[in-house]
Amino acid sequence: MCDLQVDPEKDPVLARALVGTLRDEWRPAADAMRSAHEWERRAYITLTLAAAARRRVEWLKNWLKARPDDRDAVAVHHAMESLDGN
Repeated sequence: MCDLQVDPEKDPVLARALVGTLRDEWRPAADAMRSAHEWERRAYITLTLAAAARRRVEWLKNWLKARPDDRDAVAVHHAMESLDGN
């Protein structure tokens, strides 16, 4: 599983997104996904956010409700389901 410990100095965008998940805020996660231009980085952010959603899913539900066609939100949702084995 992904490590949810992110150094805010080395990865401020992802650290901000993870703090947002604890506050049920989805916009920092959307910003983190938008910032990922390389596949490896995108996969890392997607899986880290999926692991965060397994622990607290409300922020992801809010994101999907606000933007049901957002491919980034859908990717995080599917990654969360795959971590759950669904």
